[in-house]
Amino acid sequence: MIKNNIIIAFSSNNICNSISNILNKNGIDFDYICKTASSLRKCCSYYENGIIICSTSFLDEPIYNIIEDFYKDFIFILIGSNDKLNLYSGEKVYKLCTPIKQEDIISSLDLAYYKISENLQNKKHKILKEAKNLLMLNYNICEEQAHKYIQKKSMDTGKKNIDIAKIIINKYKK
Repeated sequence: MIKNNIIIAFSSNNICNSISNILNKNGIDFDYICKTASSLRKCCSYYENGIIICSTSFLDEPIYNIIEDFYKDFIFILIGSNDKLNLYSGEKVYKLCTPIKQEDIISSLDLAYYKISENLQNKKHKILKEAKNLLMLNYNICEEQAHKYIQKKSMDTGKKNIDIAKIIINKYKK
């Protein structure tokens, strides 16, 4: 499991330290610790996806505003009391009721990484399909020929199929 794009976000120094110690003990790297909603928003602007381990609210803003505003592929692992966690739902939100165990955090991270990789695979599939459709439309070829074209360009240039697909989409979308 690749461990990156993890942000720890709590107003409390003690909780931030506890979570970071749990991650460090398990060999999991994290990128930032944020203590306010505004700093969390700024940190997240650097990434397309990631995992945010956070509480249900900050001093400057409730977390539900942030969850609603995020268009990127972030997964939220919310930690809090059961009554506060019940306010949240959706496939972007995993909930851990306090008190939590170290194993709960690690298991939630595993699930979140699985969900992120699944989302990325779906996006890549859609991009490749769109590129093949554009090739089929513009060159009057079948899907198999479009697929072979992308593969050949990939081998000739040393670029990944997904990068070739993006180039094709950019070329024909102009």
